[in-house]
Amino acid sequence: MIRYRPASKHRWKLVRSPVTVCISAIADRHEAIVSCVDTRVSTAITSFDPLVGGKMSGAKGWTVLNSGTFSYAELLLDAFHAEMNGASDNDPPTIQRCLQAALLAELPKFAAGKHLTPYGLDMPGFFDSRSKFTEERWNELSRLISDHSDYYDVEMIVSGWGAQQEASASPGACIFSVDRSGVVSHSNVGFYACGSGKEIAHSILSFFNQQPHMTLAETVYHVAAAKFMSERTGGVGPVTLMRVAIRTGNANDAWKGYFIQPEEVHEIRELWLRHTAPRIPPEAEDRIVAILGKRGKLHVTQDHMQRRVQDSIEKGKQLAAQNSEPER
Repeated sequence: MIRYRPASKHRWKLVRSPVTVCISAIADRHEAIVSCVDTRVSTAITSFDPLVGGKMSGAKGWTVLNSGTFSYAELLLDAFHAEMNGASDNDPPTIQRCLQAALLAELPKFAAGKHLTPYGLDMPGFFDSRSKFTEERWNELSRLISDHSDYYDVEMIVSGWGAQQEASASPGACIFSVDRSGVVSHSNVGFYACGSGKEIAHSILSFFNQQPHMTLAETVYHVAAAKFMSERTGGVGPVTLMRVAIRTGNANDAWKGYFIQPEEVHEIRELWLRHTAPRIPPEAEDRIVAILGKRGKLHVTQDHMQRRVQDSIEKGKQLAAQNSEPER
């Protein structure tokens, strides 16, 4: 999806918004985290829904969701895994450092690749070669590289607990995100979403007033509803992958938790369509039609007409019953 963003006071640029939606929400008083993604991926040219998605993975017990252009998202994910594999622990401060290190490794490569590759330079080489450029050319390249970094549409959500939290009486589940702006914690808010469908997902979770103390069942439904509603956004696929991470469990299980199976997600979708999917309530439609009908003739829905006919039949039956009652 393409959006416009102001590049300066008098100039606008086209910026690609990341395809997909990724959602994580803390539940059950920080004892569980519900994560959800679609399977749609985006290349530099097109987007598609693979049979097996790679947008949800585990890293030393933490759940990792990724959005954005597929090839660049994979590079950031690989860099993060490499940092985690070299880390001595998996506690939240380490997660933040690893995310920051991965971003600092990949974003400069992306930003410099387009404009420095013709010179055979990477970003460090560019700074070391400043004396070889004229001041005007140096400033121009610096501006072009900075502007190109705005096209970096990759974002990741990392959620879970460190080993100390798993063993603690105060679980303190954590949610972090990383994008071209840096690493941000969303643990206090208790949920976060990224990708092209993030605005709708955030709105739905806010509408439900989703909070970490809510039950796991409530949170699963809220997250599922946020995903289903976000499908109205361009670039969000219809396939839903959902997983519940839990703080405690089998000590031999590095990635504690379980997946909600496809048939179970389908059942949740049917419940959402039946009970929560936005639609005008019959009582509201009938009353609004009555209000607007005072101003003139209206086109109404078939359901409204059927209710009018049914109401007339019921009133006719009641009147007939009253007229047939014997006089006393």
